[in-house]
Amino acid sequence: MKQVILSCPTLKKEILHLIDELNLDTPVYFLPKRLHSNPQELAEYLQNTIDSFANVDRILICVSGCGGGTAKLRATAAELVIPKTRDCVDILLSKTDIKSINRAPKGIFMTESWLDFMRSGSLNLETQIAEKGEKEGKAYMRKMFKGFEHFYVVDTGTYNTQAVVDELKPLVDVLDGTIEVVGGGYSILRKLLTGDIDGDFRVIAKEG
Repeated sequence: MKQVILSCPTLKKEILHLIDELNLDTPVYFLPKRLHSNPQELAEYLQNTIDSFANVDRILICVSGCGGGTAKLRATAAELVIPKTRDCVDILLSKTDIKSINRAPKGIFMTESWLDFMRSGSLNLETQIAEKGEKEGKAYMRKMFKGFEHFYVVDTGTYNTQAVVDELKPLVDVLDGTIEVVGGGYSILRKLLTGDIDGDFRVIAKEG
C-alpha cells in the first residue's frame, strides 16, 4: 500500500523520529506554519493537496481537529485516515489511545516546535518589549495570557525539554505563572504510522 503523510509542522520531530525508528519510506509533507491559526485556509490547503495526489492508496492526515480544519475533507484521490483527537496536543499526550489522554483543562502546552511558533509570532516577550518598551510590553503579555499562566512542556523524548523550560522562564515569571514538564507518548501517531487503525481514527473511503 502506497501512503503519504500530511502533517502539521508542530509534529515534525515526533514524525521524523518514528520514521527513522520504524525504518519507513513514507513521504511526508509538512504544512506551512501560517495555516496553524487559520482553520478555513487549512481546510482549503489540505483539500487542494489531497486532490493533487495520484497513484496513492492512503493519505495519513496528521493534523487532527484543529478548529474544524479537517471536518469536511473529501477523499478524492485516496483513502483518508484522520485522528479523532481535538488537536496536536492530544496526539502528543496520548499514551495508549484517546481515552488515555490526561490533559489539564487550562494551560499552554509547549514543545520545541511550538516554541518556534512563538518566537516568530506576536506573542513573544522579547518582541513586545522591543516594540513597546519593558513596562508596556510585559503588560501586553499579561493581558494576552490572562487565564493561561500555566505552561506544560510535553516531553516526547525527541528534544531537549530543559532548553524549552529555560527559554520560557522569563515569560512565566512575568505572568507569575508555573511551568511543568509532562510526559507525552504520542501513541496515536505511532498507531497511525504503523497502520494500527482502530476507533481512534476517522477513515474516509476514496470516492468513486
